[in-house]
Amino acid sequence: MADYDNNEELASLTRWWSRNGTAAIVGVLIGLLAIGGWYAWGWYSNRQDAQAADMYAQVQHGISTDNVTAGVDNLVSTLENDYSGTPYAGAAALAMAAYQVHQNKLDKAAAQLDWAMNNAKGQGIRQIATVRKARVLWAENKPDAALKLLKQDHPASFDSLYAELAGDIHAAQGDRKAAYAAYKKALAKLPSDASRHMLEQKLHQNAPASAAGDTPTDSKKSDS
Repeated sequence: MADYDNNEELASLTRWWSRNGTAAIVGVLIGLLAIGGWYAWGWYSNRQDAQAADMYAQVQHGISTDNVTAGVDNLVSTLENDYSGTPYAGAAALAMAAYQVHQNKLDKAAAQLDWAMNNAKGQGIRQIATVRKARVLWAENKPDAALKLLKQDHPASFDSLYAELAGDIHAAQGDRKAAYAAYKKALAKLPSDASRHMLEQKLHQNAPASAAGDTPTDSKKSDS
């Protein structure tokens, strides 16, 4: 694989993952547990779920302490092979992919994300994996493949996330028209309680002269 130490896309990917990785995984995992009604009768009433939870905790500990040994790799494989019906398998794949990105092992990160995209329990984890796979492809200097992935069918609740990343890729390619259209869509699909400031900045930076006056800059809609 090419050397990405000085690659701007890889640096951007790593910064993004540092800001968003863990929170997204934990948020989706908690959501899956709640939606599944697991709180009503406890996580540990089911032996397999309890075992998966314990293995996932060990994986997280290894990653957080930067001590990803062969044993941790084996735990991830076991979760994916034997506990794929639990949300912990997909969460472990996302966590390991994030670790591999920080280690500049994009091929291994992509493999984990592929598994999560195709096998993880829960739509949320699969969609997060798809967006992250697109980011990895972009960092690997495969923007067309990343954009193709982002065009796949997905739940409407992920429209803004998909569109913003597409806008980032178009902007990096110098295609301001496509970037503007993508950012405009991302803003339109953004939840009403979400931060708008960054997207508005991106939209403004890529706005054609004829559309500059239409760029939303109302401070009341932005974070103060």
